[in-house]
Amino acid sequence: MSQIDIQDLFDKSRFPSGWHLVTIFLYTPVGLLLVLLRLLTALQLWLLATLLPDCNNLRNFLSHGFSFAFGIVVKIPEGEVKNKQSRIIIANNVSVLDHFVLYKATQALSPSVWELPPMLSKTLGLQMMDMTNKETLIANIKQFLSTSKCNIALQPEFGTTNSRVALLKFNSWPFTIETSVQPVAIKAWRPEFTSIRFSSLASTWWTDVFWFMFVPYTIFTIKYLKIKQNADPEVLVREIEKDIATSLGLKTSSHTVSDKAEFEKRCIMEKTQNRRLNRSSPNSQVIHSIEIQRMVQQVSEVLPLVPHNVILRDLLKTRNVDITIANILDGIVTYTPDSTQATATPSVSLNQLQISTVKDNSNVGSSSFQERKAKMIREARERYIQKHGLKNC
Repeated sequence: MSQIDIQDLFDKSRFPSGWHLVTIFLYTPVGLLLVLLRLLTALQLWLLATLLPDCNNLRNFLSHGFSFAFGIVVKIPEGEVKNKQSRIIIANNVSVLDHFVLYKATQALSPSVWELPPMLSKTLGLQMMDMTNKETLIANIKQFLSTSKCNIALQPEFGTTNSRVALLKFNSWPFTIETSVQPVAIKAWRPEFTSIRFSSLASTWWTDVFWFMFVPYTIFTIKYLKIKQNADPEVLVREIEKDIATSLGLKTSSHTVSDKAEFEKRCIMEKTQNRRLNRSSPNSQVIHSIEIQRMVQQVSEVLPLVPHNVILRDLLKTRNVDITIANILDGIVTYTPDSTQATATPSVSLNQLQISTVKDNSNVGSSSFQERKAKMIREARERYIQKHGLKNC
């Protein structure tokens, strides 16, 4: 898998820059009228799905109605035919409404915790299931497949990216349900004059849906890939992940949805720190300068091999020692080890650091990202305590 910087996978803002922003501003009155009209349409469809009995004709009518309400157009290239040998659909994650798109294209339902009226739930491509834990969900999916003719659609990324660089690392548990799966590649685009991105960091599902209703339309393209079979889920997941990424012209990455959640928290903390700094008075600039130097020293004592200029550059953005240390340990901040700093630290042997690094690298395959990160933080803390002769810490 490619070593890709996690910040390249996501957009911090959903709006483009330059003249595109001007066209969006000019389009805004039309967009707001569309939102109002589509909200009224969605409300009426919701009432119909709640009050009327479940039947195929009504479900088709509701599906077309919600396509207008969301502004979604689903296209399947000519000649694309789904292989009916597998009942598990595996797809990449593009937007918050992928479940609706997958149902329109494949008639496959996606597991959900929302308790909706049966007619409405199926129209949106959702199937309520107990998602308390992984084992319970797998059991529910197997039971559903044995008692229903509908297929199940799963998106092993469990989180969206900007769909321009790489996919999130697929989770392997969806591939333990059956030995064969049908991979599907999803692409989506919007008109150039309203090129509002599908999501942004820390965005909510309802804001994403709002922008679906705001733009004139969103086109989704569904491409069926060759069905894959393998009794080993760990092998199967990597094969499917590579096939979907290749079809979309993207790379695979080692970043998971957990890494995305942690990155989102870090970005929120940085924004909070920046807002506090912007509210501070001009007279506090000298105090901030002294405080920044103090924080640089703190980070340097914990991570002695990192050059001071690298630490300072990140601290000027984060204003937080813990965030900067996490950025360095996570590899978000790259650097060349400072040899002078290493020789000037008598309490820590460079050989010990190298041995520790070799051990960490040898255990990469058996330990998770969070475990490796926790170990690095623990070792850095022990070096700090050793250097200052602290006890009972």
